[in-house]
Amino acid sequence: MLPFGHKTHLRIFIDPDLRQYDEVWAAAGTWHDVFGIEPTNLSRPAKAWSPI
Repeated sequence: MLPFGHKTHLRIFIDPDLRQYDEVWAAAGTWHDVFGIEPTNLSRPAKAWSPI
């Protein structure tokens, strides 16, 4: 998951290859915290796309 809520600015890297998929699955800690999302919607709040 994207690191929101931090007091300091963190650099966020998202693999641009994810854009080739209509949907990716994100997870956050437990088996119950997974969800499908469009890659552009995942990266938009973080303003991030970076080559890795």
